[in-house]
Parts: sequence; C-alpha cells; structure tokens
Amino acid sequence: MKPGRYTFPLLAAASVLLSLCYCPPFDVGISDKDIFTYAGWAVSKGLIPYKDFVDHKPPLIYFVHALGIMLGGPWALWVINAGLALLATFLLFNCCRRYKCPFPWLPPLLFNLMLRDDLISEGINMTREYTAFFYIFFFCVMMSQVRYRYFLLGLLSGLIFFMQQDQVLPLIPLFLYSFFTIDRVPVAKRLLYAIAGFSTIVAPPMLYFAAHHALGDFWQQAFLFNLKTYTTQEKSFGDHFRSIKRVLDDGNYEIPFMVSLILGITALIWQAQKKGLILATLAAMLLTMSPEFLGGRFNGHEKVMDYIYYFLPLSASISVLLFTVFAFGDRYIVDHQKARLPLVILLCTSLTYTAFQHGTHLPRRDKDVYVNTPERDYLRQHRPGNYQLFICQNEDLIGCYYEFSIFSPTRWIYQHFWAWYDTWDEDGRILRSIGDDLLAHHTMYIIMDQAKVATFRHQRDYDWWMSFMQAHYRQMDLPGRPHSQLWIWKDTN
Repeated sequence: MKPGRYTFPLLAAASVLLSLCYCPPFDVGISDKDIFTYAGWAVSKGLIPYKDFVDHKPPLIYFVHALGIMLGGPWALWVINAGLALLATFLLFNCCRRYKCPFPWLPPLLFNLMLRDDLISEGINMTREYTAFFYIFFFCVMMSQVRYRYFLLGLLSGLIFFMQQDQVLPLIPLFLYSFFTIDRVPVAKRLLYAIAGFSTIVAPPMLYFAAHHALGDFWQQAFLFNLKTYTTQEKSFGDHFRSIKRVLDDGNYEIPFMVSLILGITALIWQAQKKGLILATLAAMLLTMSPEFLGGRFNGHEKVMDYIYYFLPLSASISVLLFTVFAFGDRYIVDHQKARLPLVILLCTSLTYTAFQHGTHLPRRDKDVYVNTPERDYLRQHRPGNYQLFICQNEDLIGCYYEFSIFSPTRWIYQHFWAWYDTWDEDGRILRSIGDDLLAHHTMYIIMDQAKVATFRHQRDYDWWMSFMQAHYRQMDLPGRPHSQLWIWKDTN
C-alpha cells in the first residue's frame, strides 16, 4: 500500500460533504441568489440580460444559472458548483504533490473549509464563489507545463472578468510573475496567447448582446453604473480597516489570514526559493480584498454595511499563498513534520469546528421565513400569471418570480438604488416608468415593504410612489397578518 494512497479520496469526500451542506434543501442565502436564479430562468426563456431585466453584475453568472436550470434546476446547479469545488481541490492537491509540498492535503482542505464557511458564505452559486474556483484553476495552470498555458491563463482571466470584474485585480501580480520569469516561450508570444484566450471569452457575449441590440444596456449597467454610482460613496480608511477586522473576525477567517500573511512576509525576509512567486501570491491575497476599498456601501442614509461575502475569494488566495510558502519557503520552517503540526492545528481547528457546527444545524430552506410568508402562501393558492406580480422593495421575495415561473412586469426587478444614492434617478423618470409598466400590464398583485419604501432618499419619490399605490391598489388583510404587504388591483373583486 502506497503512503498517501487515500489522501485525495478523503479530500474529495470532505469537499463533497461540505458542498452537501448547501444542497437545495439547505441552501438558504441572501437575495442575490434569488435574483440570479430568476435571471437564469429568464435567460433560459429567451429574455436578454440588461435589456429585459436590470442588474449590475457581469453576465456570466446569468448564463451559469440558465445552464443549471435547463439541465434540471437547483440540483443541477448544485452539481455544477460542487463539481467545480472538487476539480479545484484535485488541481491544488496535484500541484502540492508535484512540488513536494509538506502536507499536500493542507492547502486544498483549507480552501474547502474556508469556501464553505457559513459565517462568510451566504449560500452557493454566487459570483465570488466562482471566481475563487477560477483563481485556483488560474494558479494551477500557471504552475504547470501545459503547452498552451498562457492561452488558458487569458481564458480564465476572461471568465473571472465576466463573473466579477474586481476579482481580476488579484491576477495582476500573478501575470507579472508569469511574464517576467524565464520561459522558452518569448514574452511577446505569451502576451498574444493571453490576449487570444481572453478574447475567446469576450467575443461570444459581445456578439450575443450585439445580436439582441443590448450592447448599450450591457455597457451602462455592468460597467458604467459600477464606476459612476455603485463604488462612488466615500468611506474613510479607518472605516475600511474596521470593516476588514470585523469581517475576518466574525467570519472565522482571521487566523488563516494572519498566519498566511506572517508566513508570506517571513519567507520574503528569510531564505526562500522563488521569492518572486511568494511576493506575487502575497500581493494577490491582499488584492483579493480590494472590493472593500472600492467605495462605501450604505444602507439607508447613514449605516455603513460590511459586505461579508466579498471576502470569500480569500479562501483561494490564502490557500495558494500557503502552498507557495510551504513549497518554496520551507528552509525557515522546522523540517520535522511534527514541528509543523501546531501550524496545521492553528489553521484548521476553528474552521473545522465551524463546519461541524453548520453541518449539524442545517437550516432548511422550506422553513425559511421568506419562503413561508402569509403573502407567499396566499399567492400559492391564487397563482399569478406573467406580469401579474411585482415585488417592491422586498428583494428577499424575488424568488416568487422563479417559484411561480412568471416574468416581472418591469425590468427594474429590485429598487434599493432609490434608498441608497442621492444621485440616482434625480428626475424620478425611472420610478414613473415602473408605474407605467404596472399599468400597462394591469399587474394584479404587488408585495411592498412600506418600511423600506420609506427609506427612499428623496421625499418626492416616496410621495409619488405611495400616491400611485393608493390610487390603483388596495392593501389586503391576510390570515395571520392584517394590513399585509400584499396589495391587489383596486378593480379586482
């Protein structure tokens, strides 16, 4: 029996078990998941992103969800996600073993524990989770001797860019390392191959949107909005630092982050092979947190929000940094494996406990408070048709569109921009267009959270919207909830 024969099967089992904690019956998460699910279903039915529904994410997440839905729905999406996690685990483990990394199972195990940490993760099939997979693929390809690896690096960069633009930033130091190291492929060819790979990903969506006359919408929403509106709110450096500290601490990432940071810096100071690679992966890890510095996000008028989920890609960058330190900075670490054991315990114990705690107390989706509201129960008995339901300022119920297999009556499927930005829809034209859409479709039902509508930045928007609602709709009394959030067309008996 060869030593370590069962190492990867055990790693694979751990990866699958951790993914099972987020399989459809237990996958409870934030409203973004329901938005992506609706968007994927809408794409599978022929709707065009940005043209037929508004969102500011890059388009790849919609196509992934569309693929999963066409292949069978939530379980197919879970298989895609769990399969990518398993592939990342295999590639990273194989890379560790090829470079004779001490404890070759540690980086891939740490990656899975951090990726499925329910204190950070807010459900699966989210953009930054996929960028974590692609980051692992990118690094493993970079460390390989695959003939067309620079083409693949460009291709993976394109996948990351069209999944979550800001996560391209951590690739910059890795690209610099790749282009400035000795290689039999000339630098010019490396660059051309990378551009060709990137273009392979860029071309299809460009042609798709051009064919559907949606290039302008795509550019406005996925790029200009993020640059001009979403990332423009100011937040002090102290607030950024405090947010990072809170998220790392509350999300159980603090120990892996500090250990990898200290090991990386120490490797650069002491004797180590491939210091350039260690520096690149250290810089990439720090750049993984760059979204925190791309402006502030505020809930309502004053409250600063900590975007915990934005830190999920650290699961990949920390694991990669540890690999480079263990594989190439090993001279300053005590050679005896037993001396490294405390390091393994320090990195994994708390995360393992969190995984067991989550696995033994799985929240059921069918028990989720937003799945079992009186409004949703009423609509299950009086199922609306296409365009006959509108979710207003209650994004946690956007899943109703997918559950009832109906299209939203307006392309503005969520409306928190009116509560977040002073400069948003300054003349009220977009808000009035929503009212026009509802009237055009004679939309029967509206679920509206009045408390959230009251947070509109401009009083005139709140006054106009409530006047519109009172003119055309009436609030319903439902069993268990008098004066519910469900409103019905006034002319309906």
